[in-house]
Amino acid sequence: MTPTLARLARLRGSLRRKAKARRERMELAACSAYEQHRIVTDIGLCLSDLTPLSCTHSGPSELLPRRLHQLGLDPELVRRAAPALYRDLVRVCASCRAWRQCRNDLGHDNGQIGMDQYCLNSPTLDSLTVKADAQEKPQI
Repeated sequence: MTPTLARLARLRGSLRRKAKARRERMELAACSAYEQHRIVTDIGLCLSDLTPLSCTHSGPSELLPRRLHQLGLDPELVRRAAPALYRDLVRVCASCRAWRQCRNDLGHDNGQIGMDQYCLNSPTLDSLTVKADAQEKPQI
């Protein structure tokens, strides 16, 4: 793929995500206050946390799973074993403004280098990797 086509593909993906986020915000705004309250209660958030979840970047859907894989964790296993934790990881990732840095680091296989300086999920991911390492070590 030529650089121009790659840029066009990224632009197209970005526009598609922005349109999807806009549709989601409009759909949420069309709900009554009672329905909005019911939605946030069902997923364990407050209303102020719900709007940022319709993010316009690929962090929660693409970068977070890649980051988990790079750290030696299975994203699907984390999602099933600790749904509230995974939901928090997604929520924080969706609100992140450093997603371009994350994408660049993951693209160069530098996932952990400098992650502490920009990744808001870094402390949680560190604790997950420490727990995973502790479970792999044989008990004496």
